[in-house]
Amino acid sequence: MLGYVVRRLAQFVPTLLGVVLFVFVLFNWIGGDPAYLLAGKISNPEHIENIRRQLGVDQPYYVQFWIFIQQIVTGDFGTSWSTNERVSHIFATRLGPSLTVLVPMLVIGTLLAMAAAMLVAYLRGSVTDRGIMVACTVGQSISILVYIIVLQYVIGYQLGWFPVQGWRQDFWQNLLRYSALPVIVGVVVSLAPDVRLYRSFFLDEINQDYVRTARAKGLSEARVMTVHVLRNAAIPIVTNVMLQLP
Repeated sequence: MLGYVVRRLAQFVPTLLGVVLFVFVLFNWIGGDPAYLLAGKISNPEHIENIRRQLGVDQPYYVQFWIFIQQIVTGDFGTSWSTNERVSHIFATRLGPSLTVLVPMLVIGTLLAMAAAMLVAYLRGSVTDRGIMVACTVGQSISILVYIIVLQYVIGYQLGWFPVQGWRQDFWQNLLRYSALPVIVGVVVSLAPDVRLYRSFFLDEINQDYVRTARAKGLSEARVMTVHVLRNAAIPIVTNVMLQLP
């Protein structure tokens, strides 16, 4: 076990360095020169060069890359070039609202998708199964912008259940009032693809030998689905959820 952990860590370091190098190259070659953006349309070469010197982008690429690695290791990314605000303060002030929306969205969406996927897998081949799959296909084909506009108009303006904007200092008011509409939109958008994916996981387990053995022992179909199939289908589901966490 220790040897496996050591090998995985040894593979992790060069992979991480490769990703860091790739991100650094993208920002420098595709992102453009930030000095031109900050200098504005009316500027002169001396002004642009002065900004580049203040930002440190006039240094050789290997020096900039080493500074980038130091910032990643220490967690100190300095000051934002566009807003002149400390990056650490940006993370501290934006992280709370982001998690207030994304965590309930992920939990509710996963639980609803699992329940719906297990239902259609249980009713596999039936009219209900085919109808839900057709609805998921149609729902997955609709742009997320349509969901946002329609749900904002219906829930926010017509029904007036939740505001379409705003944020307060009270956590529970933000969770139950201001983040409710984006959570609903996120759950509705993610439901169709997740149901289709999780249904395939459940169907893969339903056809396994241990399921036929459980049925042969006289276990009810509900117990087979909720205990044996769900337990094993949860492995790829958890893997998919963990991939969504970043």
